[in-house]
Amino acid sequence: MRTLQVNTKQSGMTLIEIMIAMLIGVFLLGGVMQIFMSSRQSYRMQDNLSRMQENGRFAMDFLTRDIRMVGHQGCSTKAPKRWLDPKNPNPNPMPMTMAADGLGIIGKDNVSNNWNTGFCGASGECTQDTDVFSAHYGNVCSNLSDDQNTPNANIQIPVPNQCDIKKYDVLLISDCKSADIFIATSASKGGVKQTIAHANNQNTSSNLLKGYKKDAQLFKLNAFSYFIRKGKNGQPALWRMNNTKRTSGNNPVELIEGIENMQILYGEDTNKDKTPDYYLAAETMGLDMSKVVSVRVELLTVSHDDNLTLSPVTYTFNQQEITSTDKRLRQVFSSTIALRNRLP
Repeated sequence: MRTLQVNTKQSGMTLIEIMIAMLIGVFLLGGVMQIFMSSRQSYRMQDNLSRMQENGRFAMDFLTRDIRMVGHQGCSTKAPKRWLDPKNPNPNPMPMTMAADGLGIIGKDNVSNNWNTGFCGASGECTQDTDVFSAHYGNVCSNLSDDQNTPNANIQIPVPNQCDIKKYDVLLISDCKSADIFIATSASKGGVKQTIAHANNQNTSSNLLKGYKKDAQLFKLNAFSYFIRKGKNGQPALWRMNNTKRTSGNNPVELIEGIENMQILYGEDTNKDKTPDYYLAAETMGLDMSKVVSVRVELLTVSHDDNLTLSPVTYTFNQQEITSTDKRLRQVFSSTIALRNRLP
């Protein structure tokens, strides 16, 4: 008779085997976490780069559009013109002084930390050591609906037209031979014609250069100033001030976030060949802004997120090598823009 023997020894994993399995699991989990963190960082990096590139392109588009239009006044761009200087105080003052003829470009180089002209905020919120510039040009409203019999006669244009003209707006009237810039002292509403006055209670004279005919055009003068200051989210942004607009809650307007600096050089044509001989910063001694035929703009964009790099980044901006004090990404955009209305 055979006897069955039962194995009473315990079977399973030993403590050492469990510890080894746990260690292997930790290594595997660490690898998975490393892949996740690396993917997440790559996503953050690509997302911030895309936003920076988009912000830079949009900002440059805004600037280019207004710079190209500097001095536009229809077919009278090269014709003699007169700027009927407004009397002081002007009920609708412009925060930044206009160019001498009201149709040019002016700039401020590297503003100080307390510089304020009405649109940087009461405490001077424009970012220190950034540039400011203002571009002026006419936006056509309509041809005149009737001839002016005398130089001091009111101006009439059809309704509707391309402009919403109001009292104290800065206007330009021109034909192919001459032009006048003035402040509207009144502007009618309704009807099939809008009547606009240019009395001497706001202008130095109520007389234009001449009585304009129906072939003349009326323009509304645009004067936009661009500058850098903190946006609503606390990050630096590009802002635009409509200098010809009455004070309102939406003026100035934050255009593009993530624009940290703006530097501008002005190409002056000294020999009248319509080509810039050199580029200078605004307020440089000897620079004649009336001879500027092109503008060189350089923008510095910055990422929204921090800690995207292992160490601070060194970059070249405005011909200077700069090392950042944070770990954000930065990218430089530059463009040279011709002032079309000052070229043949």
